[in-house]
Amino acid sequence: MRTNSESNRSRKNYRVSFWVLPIAFFIIGYLLFYFALTPVIEPAKSIYGLAFSNVNAVTTDDLQGKDLFSGKTGVYDGVLKASEIHFPFVGDKWGTLTINDIGIKDMPLIYGDNMELLLQGACMSERSRLPGYGSGTLVAAHNYNYFHELQNIKEGADVSVETYYGSYKYRVYRTEIIDVYESKSYWDEVYGDKEVLVLYTCYPNNALRSTHYRFFAFCEFLSGPKIDEYS
Repeated sequence: MRTNSESNRSRKNYRVSFWVLPIAFFIIGYLLFYFALTPVIEPAKSIYGLAFSNVNAVTTDDLQGKDLFSGKTGVYDGVLKASEIHFPFVGDKWGTLTINDIGIKDMPLIYGDNMELLLQGACMSERSRLPGYGSGTLVAAHNYNYFHELQNIKEGADVSVETYYGSYKYRVYRTEIIDVYESKSYWDEVYGDKEVLVLYTCYPNNALRSTHYRFFAFCEFLSGPKIDEYS
């Protein structure tokens, strides 16, 4: 025979189970639903961006920083004094990128590469150097819009960079797919003592989820003004 205390305890346990179990099932169901959809969310965003964005549709008004670039300067060689060049701040548009072989023309080049700026154009890492300083310039853009065609670039392709202080020409000498979680080998060239332009984006551009692979295009310097940073 059950005592009154046992009956009360049983009713309390029932009440707790009545509220706790549905909540627990709801949380577990939500987590399962979330993790099941996670691989789909990123490609859906990419597909939307690819379908409704125009590679060259960014205007100066869209950029939060200053627009330092106002067109070709007519400076193609020689030596410039660093003291006479206004250094860009994060968010400033400092030039344009053109790669005719893959349909890129006058793409905005933005200084800095945070997530917000990557929605506005091709972005230069602050850890690299501007063209003309005798080292590497590292530029990235999303693979679903601005650099969607980058993985189709071939060795020998010409690349033009117009800056607010001069015009630069490069040529692709190597392309490579790199697992950025395992290798940082590209920094050897970015931090090297040769003038190079390094372009990269996520790979492949039709991936169904986020990927840690990046497609790199390494470009050798052909022409452009040098910058004397000690003057």
